[in-house]
Amino acid sequence: MKTYRVLICGAGSVGERHLRNFLSLGRGDVALLRRHAGPLRTVMVKVPEFTGWDRALAEFKPEVVIVANPTALHLETALRAARAGCHVMVEKPVSHTTAGLRDLAQTLAEQQRFGMVGYMMRFHPLMRKIKSWLEEGEAGVLGRPLHAHIFWAEHVPDWHPWEDYAASYAVRQDLGGGAALTYSHDLDLCMWLFGQPVKVAGWPNHAAPLAGDAEQGFDLLLCYGSGFTAQVHADYFTRPPVRRWELTATRGRVVFDYFAGTLTRYDGVVGERPPPAGPRALVSETLRVPVGFDRNDMFVDELRYFFECLDQDVAPRPDIRDGARVVQLSLAAREARVQDWPADAFAPMN
Repeated sequence: MKTYRVLICGAGSVGERHLRNFLSLGRGDVALLRRHAGPLRTVMVKVPEFTGWDRALAEFKPEVVIVANPTALHLETALRAARAGCHVMVEKPVSHTTAGLRDLAQTLAEQQRFGMVGYMMRFHPLMRKIKSWLEEGEAGVLGRPLHAHIFWAEHVPDWHPWEDYAASYAVRQDLGGGAALTYSHDLDLCMWLFGQPVKVAGWPNHAAPLAGDAEQGFDLLLCYGSGFTAQVHADYFTRPPVRRWELTATRGRVVFDYFAGTLTRYDGVVGERPPPAGPRALVSETLRVPVGFDRNDMFVDELRYFFECLDQDVAPRPDIRDGARVVQLSLAAREARVQDWPADAFAPMN
């Protein structure tokens, strides 16, 4: 098992999470790059801290950079790391715009380094089960997808009670916030599970009495060449929180409830006569997250996967191109119109 010198850029909640997780994995030495040195909220271990890039590069000589600062700074930070010859893991979303992402991908390729975007929901055990069922194809447990309805809504002031949400990146356009980018996990999952759409239609929501100038929610419709459609709703104002996936396919239906930690699968081939006992007889099984499962397990698995890819000299996914595709979807969610899906992963939506 190789070890690495890892520089974490940003010491907010996700930066501290990556620091804790890297220390737990024992994969090498770690340092922080942050605007102001000082005590951390959740990490008691003392690690080297830098407030400037030049000194961090000269003294620590990182091999890997984890980008965990505000979204609007992701690209600048990742580019600087790539030009210094570092592998890069960028927290989601990879940026608040597609501009410059092609340069990042090319720079990493020229330096023979890898880039990955931190969509840890790909490591949720129940999401991975849905993925495996879909990979079975038309004759599998689920069959071919027909429609998906995805609903993710939480009250943004409840996220981090210890801080003023009005100052956070999530509600500020200048920091790359807004529901469409902040909630882009489910957009990445759509791309991971279903592939690329042919058309998208978005509509932003600004109705809630919340602080900030970014959109507070959105509705997005993804249309695929097979006729399959996926509808995504997300918002910052719903209480209590809801995070739910419903997927109907030709051979069954699944309902994933994130907060309950359950995945229920219903049997039933489309077009067949109903069972004698009625629709309730279609319930096949309910799976649950493993005993002791914690949300942080996904972040640990994501980080472990990233370093295993580096060990084996294998490109990790999602990569920068995948991340750019999600940015395209996120930005489409802000625009009240139907758009064709662009062929170029790094191009703005038309």
